Amino acid sequence: MDVNTGMKLLRRISTAAALLALTAGTALAQDYKEAPILAQEVAAGKLPPVTERLPKEPLVVKPFESVGQYGGTWRLTMASASDISSLVRTIGYENFTRWETWQPGMEQKDIVPGVVMNVAKSVDINTDGTEYTFKLREGMKWSDGQPYTADDVMFWYEDVYSNTEVMPTKPTWSVRGGKPLVVEKIDDYTVKFKFAAPNGLLLQALATPANDPEPNVPTAYPKHYLEKFHAKYNENADAEAKASGGQNWVSNFNAKADAWRNPDLPRLNPWIVSSGIGQGNGSQVVAKRNPYYFKVDTEGNQLPYMDQSTIDIISDPQVTLLKAANGDFDMVDSYIGFVTTPENKGTFFDNQERGNYDFYEVLPNRANLMIVSLNLTNKNPVKREIFGNRVFREALSTAINRDEIIEVVWLGQGLPYQTVERPESPLFDEEMATQFTKFDPVLANKMLDEAGFAKKDGNGIRLGPDGKPIQFTIDISVLRQPWIDTAELIKKYWRNVGIDLLINTTDTTALNQRVESNDHDAAVWSASGGADTLFDPKYFLPSSWASFYATAWGQWYAKDSNAEEPPEVVKKQMALYDELFATVDVGKRLDLMKQVMQIAKEQFYTIGIMQPTTDYGIINKQLRNVPKTLLASTEYTHPGAANPEQFYFAQK
Repeated sequence: MDVNTGMKLLRRISTAAALLALTAGTALAQDYKEAPILAQEVAAGKLPPVTERLPKEPLVVKPFESVGQYGGTWRLTMASASDISSLVRTIGYENFTRWETWQPGMEQKDIVPGVVMNVAKSVDINTDGTEYTFKLREGMKWSDGQPYTADDVMFWYEDVYSNTEVMPTKPTWSVRGGKPLVVEKIDDYTVKFKFAAPNGLLLQALATPANDPEPNVPTAYPKHYLEKFHAKYNENADAEAKASGGQNWVSNFNAKADAWRNPDLPRLNPWIVSSGIGQGNGSQVVAKRNPYYFKVDTEGNQLPYMDQSTIDIISDPQVTLLKAANGDFDMVDSYIGFVTTPENKGTFFDNQERGNYDFYEVLPNRANLMIVSLNLTNKNPVKREIFGNRVFREALSTAINRDEIIEVVWLGQGLPYQTVERPESPLFDEEMATQFTKFDPVLANKMLDEAGFAKKDGNGIRLGPDGKPIQFTIDISVLRQPWIDTAELIKKYWRNVGIDLLINTTDTTALNQRVESNDHDAAVWSASGGADTLFDPKYFLPSSWASFYATAWGQWYAKDSNAEEPPEVVKKQMALYDELFATVDVGKRLDLMKQVMQIAKEQFYTIGIMQPTTDYGIINKQLRNVPKTLLASTEYTHPGAANPEQFYFAQK
């Protein structure tokens, strides 16, 4: 990036930060207001006044529809005790930066939606993207009332991130030019992040959700609480950990830093866990409002509006379905509760009045609900030669009747697309989406003949270069029955063009082990897109073992075992992606990703079956300030990006 471009970018970021600071500092000349239950505690002398609990310049959140009302309990569900992501994306999304609330029609000039300041008040970036100087909010406090300052960031950096016992492996975003991040304290409310090479996606990386114990989020480690469990500050930390039943001080430190199991840990979230995972009756997490939360609405009301949240831990999806249809939860969708599948939509419609809920639209990150990956790095040289023939893959795609699959298996809920970004994305390519999706068995047969597989045995199965019938096995996880049902149809379609497919169903762990060892012929999974593509582009270029279509090439890029050097065209993709990650300029970054996608389009790595049109969710009719359409992704935090702290219940 040239100096002029960098300076323009720096001015844009600094101006935006200045406007945010101006809004937070001057828009609230009137007295701040608070929830009635907090006012009672102030009156009783249990809490200081709200003006003393807020930072000097609180973050002002504009309500999505209207200024809300205080009170109520946000009832949610999670799939298991290990389903930490559900907690992070609902009641625990308070990072340095955060994703903006995306809405239909919003212009998107970058690969992903925009990023705004959050815990950090502002940022200045040098011209080449190697230094980020963050300003914190003066007077901001942890949930126990202790100050949140640069010392907490430095504790995270020096004693968590830089401690090889606590964090033996560094997060990918934090290593550039082969060297880890360096953090410097400038003053009590200013820290500088320094990198050995440009880090164009730092703000986006800091906005992504991180599962506890959150080593990549410098907003989760209160020094005043955690230092007594750290060997650097307490010479008896190891002995005390063992005396309390811990393995050593490191395991005890991580346990104490677990916000979802340790209610004593101070946090910055709108609701703070009072009964964590494994506590109480063991079937529910309870989180109550944070009296020191650093955000207010446009009229000076301290957020959050809702008093508390309860999250039921339910491992049986049928139980979740019944309770959701009964109206026992206030929000449920494919990322919250996981039961709003196409096959369950009728159940929700039938119980809508009794359950007192409405429907909302979810735009999922899924680029494709089912992709078939033939292993281009197959250990068997004959199968490798067959799969490596691009026309062979194109012919197999052409032989699939996607319209029938979508109607019969997916209940009509999708479009016959290849693996491609969604239409809402600036990376969407309609030609890429629709290539080789038209069902034409006559054409597929002709393509296979021309690809060199014209000879057949007595059973009508085409012969490979070794003169033997072409037969291979596809591994499918039992995680989703529609994958198995679709594979049975594909087996029939491919048999009709002379290819013999065997189906092996297995659990996900076994599937991943086979793939990681490069022992698979072919495998099935879904493909994500959106923000996920930015940070984990495995469906469009071989970036890890999880690129099922080229495991060994992905391992070469990730510097893992079983690696195999890829062809030049694949290495070109990798170089483009490396350059993208080092690029601060938004326009250039988008152009680089388009080049990566163009190569993926030409190489035709995977065979996509269908892209879902939209998902749906159900929502309590009294819950307000929730957008009617929500973007959802693994990396783009849903519903956290919609600011749940400003959700509220309308009085009946």
